[in-house]
Amino acid sequence: MDRTLYLNENKNLRVYLDGPSIWIKEDGKAGRRVPARVVSRVVIIGNLKCEAGALTLFTDNDVPVTLISRKGDSVAVVMPYNDNLSRYYYRQKAFLKTEENINRFKDWLYAQRRVLEIYVLKRLSKKIAGEFVMNGFRTRDYRNIVKKFNPSDMARWDVVKAMVENLFRELTISCIVKAELDPHIGVLHRRYNFGLALDLCHILEPMVDLQCIQFLRNTVGKEYLIPDSTGWSISRDGVKDIVQRFENMKKKLYQSEERLLDNLFELMRELRK
Repeated sequence: MDRTLYLNENKNLRVYLDGPSIWIKEDGKAGRRVPARVVSRVVIIGNLKCEAGALTLFTDNDVPVTLISRKGDSVAVVMPYNDNLSRYYYRQKAFLKTEENINRFKDWLYAQRRVLEIYVLKRLSKKIAGEFVMNGFRTRDYRNIVKKFNPSDMARWDVVKAMVENLFRELTISCIVKAELDPHIGVLHRRYNFGLALDLCHILEPMVDLQCIQFLRNTVGKEYLIPDSTGWSISRDGVKDIVQRFENMKKKLYQSEERLLDNLFELMRELRK
């Protein structure tokens, strides 16, 4: 896998276009050059000074650029401009052709999500997971268990989950674009921008929950969450912790994304028969 370039908010940081590379300079430190060809994803968190040409260098190489605020809100996704339909556009539309196809897609989606719900429950409590596997459970049962691990101030949970969700969404969009699928043709999120990405992220949501729980457990005595006039925001060190945790799992997540896309292609082939 190629690397992800993370640019974290820093008033002393500047990013310039430098031929087929970008030049990253921070006051008081030596600059560093990053060739665009070795970067597969770009995530910019918070405010920093960046030349527009540095952004378009990546989009010209089919690399999406995701902009996220320190509150976790996805500000924008900068993608390559293309007038043509995605390679598999019409084959994807088959998912929406009949009610039977829609239900078949949803059944597949819920089944995939349940596998991850069980995995996360086992990570949180093998005893609880064993009881539910034996007796059966629904997604709302899973959510009720996750709530037990939420902080008393849910605003803290919301800002962390928003940040982690956007990292997952960024990876998902990159995988979809690389597979030449249309990221906007969703079924569960039909007629939404990035509908397919949101559908796949719905499957992966239990992994988001797990990372949020692990992060919040690690915030005790640390200034990772900062109160402000509108609620909470994540400090630079907090962002680094979230990103490092995500990077540690990225190989596993990437494999999960590729498996889901393989299953999606298999489902498209079956619907053509």
